[in-house]
Amino acid sequence: MQARLSLDILANPGGSRFVRTGRGLFFLRELLETTGGSSSKPKEPIEEYIAVRREAPPASENVLVIHRKNYEKILDFQGISVGPSANPIRLTNSSIVRYLPRTVAETLDDYKQFVTYTIIQHNSSILSFSRGRYNRAASFLRGARCIGFGGHVTDGDYSLFSLGDRGIRANAAREISEELYLPSGRPQINPDSLQLLGMLNDDSSDVGVRHVAIVLRYWVDDIRKWRNPSRGESSINQIKWIDTSTAPINLSDFEYWSQLCIRSFFPSYLNMNPSYRVVRRHVFREPHLLCVAGAIGSGKSATTRALVEQGGYFEVNSGRVLANLLGLRPVPETGRRAFQEAAQAFIATPDGPRKLGFALAQAARATNSPKVVIDGIRHPETLAVLREQSSMPVAVMYVYTPPDVAFDMYRSREDYGDISISFLDFVKLYNAPVEGLVKYILSEADIVLYNWAGLHEYHNIVREMMNDIGITS
Repeated sequence: MQARLSLDILANPGGSRFVRTGRGLFFLRELLETTGGSSSKPKEPIEEYIAVRREAPPASENVLVIHRKNYEKILDFQGISVGPSANPIRLTNSSIVRYLPRTVAETLDDYKQFVTYTIIQHNSSILSFSRGRYNRAASFLRGARCIGFGGHVTDGDYSLFSLGDRGIRANAAREISEELYLPSGRPQINPDSLQLLGMLNDDSSDVGVRHVAIVLRYWVDDIRKWRNPSRGESSINQIKWIDTSTAPINLSDFEYWSQLCIRSFFPSYLNMNPSYRVVRRHVFREPHLLCVAGAIGSGKSATTRALVEQGGYFEVNSGRVLANLLGLRPVPETGRRAFQEAAQAFIATPDGPRKLGFALAQAARATNSPKVVIDGIRHPETLAVLREQSSMPVAVMYVYTPPDVAFDMYRSREDYGDISISFLDFVKLYNAPVEGLVKYILSEADIVLYNWAGLHEYHNIVREMMNDIGITS
């Protein structure tokens, strides 16, 4: 129970129903300021206890890295590059790479660290697993299912037998033998048997920007030896084969790097259509206030338009409400970056989330509508205040869109798209501090919409979802 409460507090900072009041002690957030006094002594609010985060011990190995000036003309893409141009030999020339202690490299955004990401496959079946939360993997690689085995390429992988690729295949073979255990013992992988598939470059997160992944594939010949692999490391969990011939792969089950690999290398096995997941539907059967949340370029505006035009909702635009509080014109009359900076300064003040949540509740109440949609909630704390102040139940609809798809959608927006914006400039907007907490609202969602391929098919899935839960007017 302690672990579950801790994870809920960690995943919903300021928005969890629970708080820590001491080591191993938890309390309901709503009772913090109403407990602690007596009839003869004034009440003193109980203070929240901030626990020291447990972290995996730092790695001490020296990892292979390359400086930005040596990779920026090659790694000029987001996602996966295949073909001759994706040969890692272009990046591993001895004159442009070096080794750094991993603890140092993790702090330097001007360097990318080389990692391997190996897909293990037998015919149409792919081996998958879930990464444990207590390991050195980046947060976006934890929890969700993964099809890539591997790790950092180190100086220990470089030898007389691995000069050609700077130890990349040797690293991939070593990582598989460490992460998995077969009934016959540790897998013995010949590095030369590994097939190079491409390079994966992800500049959409502050961790991804410091890594470049070499994607490889290992073909299993004798499935009898590999039918029931077990974990060789504690961070590898729930290992299972996915038979892609029996059912389409659901991308929402996988972390982002695996999504990129599946979209690139297994498109015939993939259900690429947008999809949705209903967590709770009862709230939509009565008058309610619906918050649409998601990252920049995810399709929130398109979703809101459909809810207004086809669902009979009255819209309250959170950006315009916030603009009034800031004394600014809304985007695009005020540049997005300038607006983000002003919004972050406002929301970071102690009463910023409460002021915004209260103003949104007032605006919703003023519509006198039984169905109100608010586009653009970004902070769990604002959502918590809105729930508290709203005269109607509050529902949440979260739109999940991969960053590379969000980039294309942002450029082609009907209202204020910018076809000339580069991905790196888009990432600065995408990862701006004021946007940083929106992903935590996902855990509050009553409905999650998945947008894998852009607006063309997404409109259809929004209509299907609305018909399913009965909110089409």
